[in-house]
Amino acid sequence: MTAWKGRVEKGFGALAHNLYDHPLRALLLLLLVIGVMATQLRHIYFDTSTEGFLSPQHPAIQAYDQFREEFGRDELVIVGAVTDDVLTPAFANRFKALFEAVDKGLPATESVDSLLNARYVHGADDELMVEDLFEPWPKSEDDFQEILRRINSNNLYRGLFISRDQTMATIVVRLHYIQPDETLDPRKAQALADAQTAAFLQTLNAILDQHRSDDMLLYVAGSPVVTDLLRTSMMSDMRTFSLWVIAAIAVLLFVLFRRIFAVVFPLIVVILSDLLTVSLMGLFHQPLQLPTAMLPSFLMVVGIGDSIHFLSLFFSEFNRTGDKRSAIVHALEHSGLAMFLTSLTTAAGMASFSNADLLPISNLGVFTAAGVMFAFLISIIVLPTALRLLPIKPKPLGTSPHTAPLMNRLIDGATHISFHYPKSVVFSCITLFAASAILVSQMEFSHNPLKWLPDDMPAKQSIQTIDRELGGSISLEIVVDTGQETGIYDPGFLRKLEQLCAELGAVSTPEFEVNKVLSITDLIKESNRALHDNDEAYYRIPDDRALVAQELFLLELSGSEDLFRLVNREYSKARITLTLPWINALLYAPLMDTLEQRFHDHLGPGYSVTITGLIPLLGSTLNSVIHSAAQAYVIAIIVISLIMIVLLGNFKLGLISMFPNILPIAMVIALMQLNGVPFDMFTILIGSIAIGLCVDDTVHFMHHFGRYRERGCDTKEAISRTLHTAGRAMLVTSIVLCSGFLVLTLSELNNFTHFGVYSALCIMLALLADFLLAPALMTLLNPVRLQSTPDAPSDDSPTATLNRNN
Repeated sequence: MTAWKGRVEKGFGALAHNLYDHPLRALLLLLLVIGVMATQLRHIYFDTSTEGFLSPQHPAIQAYDQFREEFGRDELVIVGAVTDDVLTPAFANRFKALFEAVDKGLPATESVDSLLNARYVHGADDELMVEDLFEPWPKSEDDFQEILRRINSNNLYRGLFISRDQTMATIVVRLHYIQPDETLDPRKAQALADAQTAAFLQTLNAILDQHRSDDMLLYVAGSPVVTDLLRTSMMSDMRTFSLWVIAAIAVLLFVLFRRIFAVVFPLIVVILSDLLTVSLMGLFHQPLQLPTAMLPSFLMVVGIGDSIHFLSLFFSEFNRTGDKRSAIVHALEHSGLAMFLTSLTTAAGMASFSNADLLPISNLGVFTAAGVMFAFLISIIVLPTALRLLPIKPKPLGTSPHTAPLMNRLIDGATHISFHYPKSVVFSCITLFAASAILVSQMEFSHNPLKWLPDDMPAKQSIQTIDRELGGSISLEIVVDTGQETGIYDPGFLRKLEQLCAELGAVSTPEFEVNKVLSITDLIKESNRALHDNDEAYYRIPDDRALVAQELFLLELSGSEDLFRLVNREYSKARITLTLPWINALLYAPLMDTLEQRFHDHLGPGYSVTITGLIPLLGSTLNSVIHSAAQAYVIAIIVISLIMIVLLGNFKLGLISMFPNILPIAMVIALMQLNGVPFDMFTILIGSIAIGLCVDDTVHFMHHFGRYRERGCDTKEAISRTLHTAGRAMLVTSIVLCSGFLVLTLSELNNFTHFGVYSALCIMLALLADFLLAPALMTLLNPVRLQSTPDAPSDDSPTATLNRNN
């Protein structure tokens, strides 16, 4: 053992003596720090919004905020009513009752629009009239036929207020969000909006339940619906994850130690670690978002490893000697460095995401890394002091269930295969890696929050129904800045804009088509027709700038709400809205890549174009996923490789030791590709998290193998002794980790389920690699077989004592 390791271990021993002598002082100081930090929990809030995925400084968010400031929020809630034919007098009367109930019963709405109150622009007595479509309400068949004539004369209504096959009528609701104080943090303002959305949707669903029937099916869609579904699922999942993880850890600890202390206090350690970590998030005013929702349960699973290592050594020594002080000192002196280094590798894997462009991924990396180190610090304070203060009796030395014949046979089999067939093992693993690499290269990135919801969820089916009937329920916003006040008045500009809108409306791909394009040109053409005695020949952009200005002035006087949703009040900017369905943001890339250039080509110089809205935010998030994944994997591999080189004291061995850790990750990503699991902001975490966890087992294997070789064992004997000692601990910790990850499968969200299943699989494959591949590599690297030393001392590390801790 090198000198620095010896000095560090002596330092941990001295710490143990101090903790034994002053247990209350140490505990009170720790609890004081945690208590002070806990006051920051009041700053914690939830954020499941799409814009919450990106930093407030991200250009896409800044553009979106600017758009909202000028044109208002673009989130819509769409209620779809389905029947055989919506354009009948009978349905119109029923739909009117529903519309009035929604309009009067909902709190805090900016507007409630439908076919009933859709704008109808027409001329009467040389005046421009902007009225509701169903004004006055039709009382006869002739009146209703007039309504049908109005509908058929205006393309605005279809695809917005009624489906093209006339089987769905919609109510489009714009929420009026409470304007928070300007000094309020933008993220907290979003949390306030989320709470308002939740109350709004609860009221809306209660109203709809009163009007549903077999011949009028009701559906709800829109981005606020998806955001609220994710928020409620996340809050429910956090409670579920934590309870089940605590239960799983408790059972495993009791099976392992057969002591109540060894169940209660390790759980106290990880719960305090969670409390301190979440308080740290509150201190920095960071929200709990979808990826960070699994942070508490993840920290419990990872942090419990420190307790296992420490208590294994303590009870082994305590049962042997009956001296509590010496057992505590022995345990911390011999496990402290190992606990610190394994915590460091895990933290390094998570910290690789700290520079991610995605805010929740960055936060997960930063705060999970901090939480892992908190768990280490709390473990080495709480456990020794609690052992010092509580009466604990030693148990008679006996045989542990870990020495079961089946386990021995499995370890002997692994030793035999890896020692006698090392080339076959390594060649097979290289082949698996090559095959996996081919599949990994075909992996496609994805970002579609709707995909996270289970297919059998009624709310998801509702959104998909409206998307199918209307062609979409989310928007892509384009803002064209003419660069001068009243620049919108220019007929030449308006004609170019009209042509662009026509081209965009014709966009169709195998994955989607543009359902609706709304712009100021539609309103101007309607006004021009109305001012020319409703003559269809004048449904066009006027040639005269003054006439355009006059028509816009008349529209402004009429009080039409639509006008300033389409232009700003200085008439210098025009807004174009495209309605599209919820799909993988990657599929919008061909449209997004050409959109800005298409506008510049048509409009020419002097105009600036901003593309924003929900869909560009989804696209920016996807780009950030790709960049973050590449960056995090490279950082994690480099940092952990350096740590391995330092720990093992050998450059070549440090690099080779990474192969058993990288192979399982490649295999798991390949399996995801085969099973059609998307590579999104959750599944990209698997690799960096897994490499930080799996490398712990490799550290134990390489450390113990090297120790036995130094003590005179030949390669086979060193492998066998390593697997019979460290291998058992590796198995136990892997089971704990897998149990924790598999708890995530209890979530109703697909993203958590995928993450849990494939992370657990990665952990088990890594364990298999450390049982077969790592010994095979050591066999090939150590061809000279030394004479076995029968009396080679047994290992006294924490991992070796797992088989005798009772």
